Amino acid sequence: MDNDEISHIIEAHKPDIVGISSLFTTYAEEALDVARIVKETDERIITIMGGNHPTLFPEHCLHSPHVDYVIRGEGETPLFTLITQLKIGDQKNTAVIPGVSFKDGAGLHISDISIEDDINLIPDRSLINSADYHIGKRPYTFFLTSRGCPFQCAFCGKPPVPYRKRSQTSIEKEILQCVELGMEAVDFEDDMLNLDIPFFNSILEGFKGTGIALSAMNGLYAGNLNKETLDNMYNAGFRRLNFSLVDTSEDIHHAQKRAFPAHLAGLLTDLESTPFLVEAHFIIGLPGQKPDDSIDTLIYLMGKRLLSGPSVYYLAPGSPLFNTTIGSDWQKYIKVMRSSALYPSNPLFPRETIFTFMKLTRFINNVKNIIDQNPSITQLSDIIDIPAIAGKPHDLHIFKTLISDKRFIWYDKEKEDYTEEPQDKDLIVHFFKKIKAKPIRGFKTMNTIKIDV
Repeated sequence: MDNDEISHIIEAHKPDIVGISSLFTTYAEEALDVARIVKETDERIITIMGGNHPTLFPEHCLHSPHVDYVIRGEGETPLFTLITQLKIGDQKNTAVIPGVSFKDGAGLHISDISIEDDINLIPDRSLINSADYHIGKRPYTFFLTSRGCPFQCAFCGKPPVPYRKRSQTSIEKEILQCVELGMEAVDFEDDMLNLDIPFFNSILEGFKGTGIALSAMNGLYAGNLNKETLDNMYNAGFRRLNFSLVDTSEDIHHAQKRAFPAHLAGLLTDLESTPFLVEAHFIIGLPGQKPDDSIDTLIYLMGKRLLSGPSVYYLAPGSPLFNTTIGSDWQKYIKVMRSSALYPSNPLFPRETIFTFMKLTRFINNVKNIIDQNPSITQLSDIIDIPAIAGKPHDLHIFKTLISDKRFIWYDKEKEDYTEEPQDKDLIVHFFKKIKAKPIRGFKTMNTIKIDV
């Protein structure tokens, strides 16, 4: 929405209070701009800001003349209590509400981070039009069974909150609510969904027979998954699994204060004989990482029946790496605190190198899809003879240029000509040398080819 649309909605609803979610520091200025629009529409409206950014940087939000209150941490109880106090006109007692920060005369009252005592509160989904939320054509919703993570990886910016599990009764009640509302897909948002295996298996039992497709974009912990639990996951509705590998180097994990997922290597091999589709995510450009580390990780994943998910490292506000690298001088970096900025935090990974790794991963994943559809090919060079490729002259030329000249190009339709991509050509040459005679396995099938170029 543009500013006028936001203002018109506020005018139409005539609210007493507007709550503004500011989840990411890199978009904090946009969130503050919404607060400005609110106050310019009607200066009597009370603005309350919550989310990860106000939790980490409450002063930054409250220094805006357009923000009245900030809620730090988990906000269900603080928001309810604050609204109750405002409704009865009692603003004197807001200082004792956990998590609520505000302007106090010439200064600021900054609260501690709020941690909910009772995480069994269930959102009333009937108040939301579920038809507005789809993945594909399926009604879709999110689900939390626990909060917090017991680990503190150096690159993670999540505020430190304890790991807590919901009661089985509240989870079963919410599953029933999802079924009654016609939900067909659920994505778990837990930071550590399967940390407690007996607890996780009891959750899976609750979803069996509902027909709901299950996914977990984050939070699958490979360290304790076994065949019995994987079978339960499949029977409950999981079809696609996402794992966080980070890197194949143990030294990189130790430097990031992260336990090395030794169990994941065997698990990925075992999963090849199951009906699951698998994605494994790795990070490019971590401090202390070398390009060869990322190449080795990509080669390892290339030979597994899965898709590789590249994640560009960026300084996550609140993380130990962020605090030691930037500290209090963070505001001038606000627009590069996101992966799409490709901001080089590691001198060995300039922007062209990061971009090249993204392109190489995309190339490998595309080859995996081609392998799935063409079981007769045995080596990379066979791809140029596949009718689906040979019949697309632009795609064919781009592919031939990469495997013969070791460089990325793209076709500019407006200029009707080929253009060089920004890239690290030495890295591409080095990559192809290292993958010589190495296998590439499909994503959906065990079809495998060798690199012969």
